Amino acid sequence: MGVLVFFLSIYSIIITILFLNSKKYKKVNLKDIVYDFTSQLTNENNDFSVRALSYISKEFSEIDSGAFLIKRGREYHEISSFGKKIEISDKIFFYKDYLIKDFTIDESFGVRLILHSKTKLSKAKEEKIEIISTLISSSELIKNLIKKHGKFQIDLMLSMIKILEYYDRYTKGHSLRVAELSQKIAKKLRLSPQEVSDAYWTGLVHDIGKIAVPTNILNKEGKLTSEEYEIIKKHPIYGFEFLSTSETLKNIATYVYHHHEKWNGSGYPGGLKGEMIPMISRIISVADSWDAMTSKRAYRDALTYESSLQEIINNSGKQFDPKVVKAFISVLEEEENIA
Repeated sequence: MGVLVFFLSIYSIIITILFLNSKKYKKVNLKDIVYDFTSQLTNENNDFSVRALSYISKEFSEIDSGAFLIKRGREYHEISSFGKKIEISDKIFFYKDYLIKDFTIDESFGVRLILHSKTKLSKAKEEKIEIISTLISSSELIKNLIKKHGKFQIDLMLSMIKILEYYDRYTKGHSLRVAELSQKIAKKLRLSPQEVSDAYWTGLVHDIGKIAVPTNILNKEGKLTSEEYEIIKKHPIYGFEFLSTSETLKNIATYVYHHHEKWNGSGYPGGLKGEMIPMISRIISVADSWDAMTSKRAYRDALTYESSLQEIINNSGKQFDPKVVKAFISVLEEEENIA
């Protein structure tokens, strides 16, 4: 139960990590509201969204009115508000003094936060509003899913992975494919049942730190600049920082942190070499690279099966652990025979 709750909160909390530890953002402290969010997460009747709106009314003097709405079917319905009456029609999107945050999952469910600002917000405060609106949206999404499916079934947890896919449009299905392939490789290596399980869960969340990477970099079509690449390279660190706050997931956090290390020591973020790299991280490295090569990405089309396999083989002993590559090839051969 606790693990599933934790996974479902990843999407919302990860974005706050960068800001909560930054001195220039201490003026409006978000820690209380983040803890409030996590404590309400499993409550089907939680009122986090109402309290978050109240928080905005008290902590942001520039904002004199606001409303929180939920879309059910084709219409939005006001759940809570403060200040003057907010117009619900789409015309408000054209008004410069309004901040509108929309989060829509499908045609039947969505969340909208509307705020009226009497004076311009600083960039820091705009970013804090962005964080709070994300928490509100995720709180309502999770509450809606609980009502639909019951308390945290496996398919409900997997829907959290879908949220990352909304964020990064080029990784649809990537996390699940990496998880499944990593599990097969771990079994082929005859690892313990716990390690096989860890390989699967690490595969599911290995890229969760990318939620802290700006979308204009993540979905950029074309070559990244050196500065943009350095930002992308931080995603294992972001994932580790969040996952390691849970005692249950500390091992998985470590595996996520090291999944871009290379066998020859030229990887990141730790520059570990050979057997110093955790085995699960070495497995994820191969599975992640394979799926990335055989899938369309923002900057290139998918590579062929043959060229992708040759790339893995060529980098055995360089980027990849030779034992893991051997197990990976064995998995592919078995799947070909079954097909």
